Amino acid sequence: MHADENFVLKNSYHCSFLDSNLEYKRQTYNLIRGIFTPFVNDYLVGYEILNCNFYVKPPHTGEFQIHQNWPAISDINDTTVTIWCPLVDVIESNGAIQVVEGSHKILPHIEAPNSPAYFINFQEALIEKYLKPFPMKAGEAIIFDDGLIHWSRQNDSDQSRIAIQILCIPSDATPTFFFKENEQRFELIYADSEFFLNSNFMDLYSRQPHWKSIGYLKNQNRMITEEEFANLLKNADEIRNKIYS
Repeated sequence: MHADENFVLKNSYHCSFLDSNLEYKRQTYNLIRGIFTPFVNDYLVGYEILNCNFYVKPPHTGEFQIHQNWPAISDINDTTVTIWCPLVDVIESNGAIQVVEGSHKILPHIEAPNSPAYFINFQEALIEKYLKPFPMKAGEAIIFDDGLIHWSRQNDSDQSRIAIQILCIPSDATPTFFFKENEQRFELIYADSEFFLNSNFMDLYSRQPHWKSIGYLKNQNRMITEEEFANLLKNADEIRNKIYS
């Protein structure tokens, strides 16, 4: 068994993105997209929904790994966002989302299948020292840059914690899946909504013959220390201003 397959099977939470039932994934996508598209049009002008999922943490389980979301468009300096909306009231103890404020775009790192986070060597320190929880009422939503480091603890309540996650990209951007070909480069794969709806999660770990290649990108990823991370976080606004300019 592949190590990542084992990871999927042992997850103690439910994510529709990871489900092997492709028809269920499509119905989930259609349901959430139908409800949220008018709100996206009102609040995120120039953006559209690419992907959407349910995340369910059963009672007394469901810790989620600390991570950044995968890049979803060809220009990694452009901005994609996630809408996170709980369907029950959430606090830290039942799985409210927690974020490392200001951590987006401070390092040109691509987190993807076979491409671990740059903070993997000090992720426990991130959880202990850097995260800020966001208590929310059912139906409220938080919108954040997909480069933001985020996490949620297990659900210690007696009620399932159900949340909706929606990935939105600029309407004029090229939807892209970053496949790590080797240590030197990533292959950029055209990846619209149908790409993910028609793919099993484990298929994303090996190059599929039907994928449409749209180019390559040099692998700039590197592991860093907590000390370097703290310095990057301290200078985050300056780093982002240079990117945006």
